[in-house]
Amino acid sequence: MNSVTQIPRLLVARCQLFLAGERGASMVEYALLIGLIAMVALISVTLFGDALGDKNSGIAGSIMSATS
Repeated sequence: MNSVTQIPRLLVARCQLFLAGERGASMVEYALLIGLIAMVALISVTLFGDALGDKNSGIAGSIMSATS
């Protein structure tokens, strides 16, 4: 066997062993949790972004008028 075909097979075998163990399972769970949090944050910004921007602009305007 030459090394060009041996390296990918070795890499796949190592990944399978890693994912079969407890550490691999924990890593996958954390990755899924981070993905879920990122998705919720993205959806929240998409849905409420304009309203929050308008609210912040109103607050900034109130502060500017109060200080001048």
